[in-house]
Amino acid sequence: MQRIKDFEYMNAYNIQGKKLGSIKEIYIDFFNGKLKGFEVNRRGLKKENFIDIQDIITLNKSLIFDKFSKAQGLPFCKIKSMDVVDKCGEIVGVVEDIVIDPSDYTIKGLIISSGFINKLIKGKNIVLLSQIILGEKFILYYGSYNVLLKSMPHSFTKGDCYEET
Repeated sequence: MQRIKDFEYMNAYNIQGKKLGSIKEIYIDFFNGKLKGFEVNRRGLKKENFIDIQDIITLNKSLIFDKFSKAQGLPFCKIKSMDVVDKCGEIVGVVEDIVIDPSDYTIKGLIISSGFINKLIKGKNIVLLSQIILGEKFILYYGSYNVLLKSMPHSFTKGDCYEET
C-alpha cells in the first residue's frame, strides 16, 4: 500500500526521458474510490500539467508518462485537514493521508489523526472508504468502532511466529 507522501515531489519524465517537473498534487475520484491522476509542477507558464492515470507508463521512484491531459477529479488538498465526524456529531479526527493500492490505484481508506496527544498515545486511525460519506464541510463516518487497526512488525524471525496444533 502507498500513501500520498510516497508521490509528493516525485520527478515526472516524458517517454523521451525529459524531466518535465515534479508531482505537485494528487487528484482522486472519491465516489468511485480511484486515483485519477497527478498535477505536475512545471517551470514557465505552461497550462498543460495534468497526467491522467491511464497515461502513466511506469510509476516507481519516478513517474514516466505518455502525454498531458485535462485535469479531472478532486484535488487531495480539498479534503486534507477536513474533519471526520461520526453519527453522533463527535469529531473522530482530521484527514491526513490516503491509503492507495498500487496495483490498480484504488483508494482503500483515509488516514485520520485525532490530535497531537492522541497521535502519540494511540497512533493514527484508518477509516475505510466504504464507511464514509464526503460532505461539503466534513466527512461522515458511519462505520463501527469495534475494528482497531494496529501497526504490525514488517519482518519476522523464526521465533516470532508459532502455529497452534
